[in-house]
Amino acid sequence: MAEYSDELLDHDYDGIKELDNNLPKWWLWLFYLTIIYSVLYMLYYHVTGIGYSQDEQYMSEVDPNFVRISAADTRFLGVLPEYHSPLFTPRQEITPFRLLHQSGEVEQYVEMTPESDTTEYVAFTEPARIAAGKDIYIRNCAQCHGNQGQGGIGPNLADDYWLHGGTFSDITKSVIYGWPSQGMISWRGQLKPDQILEVASFVQTLRGTNPPNPKPPQGDLVAE
Repeated sequence: MAEYSDELLDHDYDGIKELDNNLPKWWLWLFYLTIIYSVLYMLYYHVTGIGYSQDEQYMSEVDPNFVRISAADTRFLGVLPEYHSPLFTPRQEITPFRLLHQSGEVEQYVEMTPESDTTEYVAFTEPARIAAGKDIYIRNCAQCHGNQGQGGIGPNLADDYWLHGGTFSDITKSVIYGWPSQGMISWRGQLKPDQILEVASFVQTLRGTNPPNPKPPQGDLVAE
């Protein structure tokens, strides 16, 4: 131990001595990088507001039309959003944003539903788009509706009977929002808007194809 005597501290625990060694440089640099990263993270998410919060990220994934809404009056110098600590409780505190919200000047985000979505969706007709939709269908939909749309756990997609409407917009909304109470999930968090239109366009081509072993009709008859 003599060669390390200059680094020994005046600590002795049951004959065990403590060395005052310098920390490894790689460890120090890693520590400095975490500090730099934390500063950038705070600026990106909590100061400039460029990054979506956890709630906003969820809403952007489930609703392709989601747009974050904020009033200029809630931003410092009209640029930087208000910063609140993790303990901030907006329902118990009066803030400029809350005052604006109470006065109706700030729009509240409302999640879309098949009933509130009034968009008229237009089907793709290009063969490449239909083929892409078929690939998406085989990967994600065939296990419930059958490889040829003949039905299974889910309803038959090749006949003229539909549970939730048979227009292209109806089909698209069923893919976007799903029908969770009936076992169909929403695909808007897993498929991009164009992919949803592609798979809905493919589903539309299944109508009238008369696949083998079809599931009995469900829902209402919808004329072409």
